[in-house]
Amino acid sequence: MRLPALRPASISGRLALLYTLGALLAVGLFALLANWKLEANFTAAHRDFLQAKAAELQDDLSDGNGTPDALVKEILQETDGARLRAYEARVLVAGREAGETPGMEAILPAALFSAARGVHSLSLIPYQTGDTSWLLTSLPLQDAQGQDGVVLQIGLDITRDNALLTDFHRALAAFFLLMVPLLLGAGRLAAAHALAPLARIAKVAQSITPAQLSRRIPQTPPWPRELTGLVQVFNQMLENLESSFARLSRFSADIAHELRTPLSNLNGSLEVCLTRPRGEAEYRAAIASALEDGQRLTGLIENLLFLARVENPSHALRHERCEASEICAWVVTQYEAQSRPKGLRIRIEGAATLYADTLLLRQAVGNVLANAVRHAPPGSEIAIVISNSPASGVEIGIADQGPGIAPEHLPRLFDRFYQTDPARGHKAAQGSGLGLSIVRSILELHGGQVTIETEVGKGTVVRLRFPPLEA
Repeated sequence: MRLPALRPASISGRLALLYTLGALLAVGLFALLANWKLEANFTAAHRDFLQAKAAELQDDLSDGNGTPDALVKEILQETDGARLRAYEARVLVAGREAGETPGMEAILPAALFSAARGVHSLSLIPYQTGDTSWLLTSLPLQDAQGQDGVVLQIGLDITRDNALLTDFHRALAAFFLLMVPLLLGAGRLAAAHALAPLARIAKVAQSITPAQLSRRIPQTPPWPRELTGLVQVFNQMLENLESSFARLSRFSADIAHELRTPLSNLNGSLEVCLTRPRGEAEYRAAIASALEDGQRLTGLIENLLFLARVENPSHALRHERCEASEICAWVVTQYEAQSRPKGLRIRIEGAATLYADTLLLRQAVGNVLANAVRHAPPGSEIAIVISNSPASGVEIGIADQGPGIAPEHLPRLFDRFYQTDPARGHKAAQGSGLGLSIVRSILELHGGQVTIETEVGKGTVVRLRFPPLEA
């Protein structure tokens, strides 16, 4: 049989429980201290009484010339006729009884008492007879010859003191029983008051929907110090979500726009072919057009998949030691076919060693070089300059002599599908507006950054910076 899962304890319940336990612990310590002090005061009072009584009876014995008869007479005068006696006393001379309080033998036999000690080292023995509590002690007294031949046995009635302690203990128990629900209730109220700001934050958070991502948790009235950081982090999270949601919306619209054109072209070509019979040349032209649009779609999808893969935090880089000049030379070889018809010269200068994922590094350099080849004027030169600094790391700068980029385009150059000349993007799959976005993702994955320096009419320099090698 499966047991039902226990509900987790609420924060307010835990705070109330901790508050109750803390208060009960404090009150309990105070009660223990008060009880110890009260018992210590009673014990000291009993000891003082017995010592004073012993001194008084010693004086009576001395006044009677050391004869125990005078001592017994004094004891009988103090206790005879008293309904509530403060003490019971017995006088022993040479181990034999010389006199005692009437009826003492029945309730406090001599055998109950310990051996006599000095006045300053009383041995107090607690004893209970029915409802009466006693403290028993034996005291030596000096006779006429100055010898300790007389022993005084005293039983001090402490029933009232014990009753007072019992009533005190009962009052403490009742107080604790009443304090538990009161403290739990007070703890609940205090916890609810302390957690009220969290409830307000939750209420604001609950009202935020995808259509209201611009809402924020207000900073006024001031939040408690413990929640100020939480409010700031939550507002920052909302800002990040709003920004990401806006980028995602633009990205979705851009994907739809980019896919619509080649699909429309593809459908149009096929529909034209199906309207009526055509010659072989027309069919070949339609198939070639459809193939071009299919290649563009394939390239676009591959670029999107590549972006999704490299931006995934779980993507594993295959770092290896590589030479930047060799990577650049390999990329230049791949673009010779595109640069030769325009008479472009591609120059590689410098060398450096870095740790990077070779495939991703080739992709980044290739995307930048593809843009340079596309926009460089015929017969011009493209320079790939490699530099290395122990402080700043490895930098690969790719400079062309093209028309440059207008300043208003610079802030959005790394946005997906963004193109300075949208019409140019439909000529080939490489012009989909994803190249620089891929470059930035690759550099960020390596802990580096990409920057662009441009001047209209003079050219553009794209700098790929990689962090320095670890020692």
